[in-house]
Amino acid sequence: MNHITLHSNQSVVVYDGAWTSDALTLDGTGGGVGEAPLATFTGLNALAYVVDTGTFAKPGHGALAVEANSTLTMNGLRVSSATLTFSERFGASIVLGGYSRVVNHSTMTATPFRGYSAYTVNGTMAIDGTSTVNMDYVSVNGSGKFHLTGEDALLRMGSVGAGDTVVLDGGQLSLANGMSFLGTITDSAPAVSRIGVFSSVDVYNAMSAVRETFNETTGMLNLFDAQGGMVANLKFAGTGDLYAAPTTGLATNYIAITSHPGGLPVTITH
Repeated sequence: MNHITLHSNQSVVVYDGAWTSDALTLDGTGGGVGEAPLATFTGLNALAYVVDTGTFAKPGHGALAVEANSTLTMNGLRVSSATLTFSERFGASIVLGGYSRVVNHSTMTATPFRGYSAYTVNGTMAIDGTSTVNMDYVSVNGSGKFHLTGEDALLRMGSVGAGDTVVLDGGQLSLANGMSFLGTITDSAPAVSRIGVFSSVDVYNAMSAVRETFNETTGMLNLFDAQGGMVANLKFAGTGDLYAAPTTGLATNYIAITSHPGGLPVTITH
């Protein structure tokens, strides 16, 4: 396995299979976001892992891009005191396996090309209470797990397949559309609760909701508008009831689902 390092203002095009099973470090501590080291992948490439780290005084920056009809597979990544961005062209895909960590005031952002995206998460991604992962404009599938810890951890998601799980021990799971999230939401102690006491699921398309139903057996929580149309359909694993309440006075309001009694009339079924 080769260990490859790119520094600020460096960029490279990686051709089919050139870095197979190699490790990549994006060392962007010497410059700003616009000077982030960039690796662009064509064809089929599989990295052992990716590292993008900095310090509180000198945050790191890094960027990965995947060209049209190409695939980049990573067996884990570590983002610490840094920003990391992914982008992919039409027909490309990004696959993330293994164990990944986004920690220490870090931000990871995945972006689509003209609305198209193919992101597969099969491993585990841990997000600490100081960090943010933005995947709200991409489609995510796979059989992976996102694990949020800490009150200020933030995971933004758009379209999510049924095989992915969000473990919400702390922080916020932000959903662009409560009908497009098909995964499972839980915490690491499902025998005690469904989500952490300092956690919430924030649903941004659901401000028209006027009532909710929650099935204690199936864990399904549904939000309905005044016409009876369903605006969110979410699956929770574990025990305990959940409640929804609208926010007010924010730049962009949303429905917040927590374990605390909320503001919408709720019907609990079994």
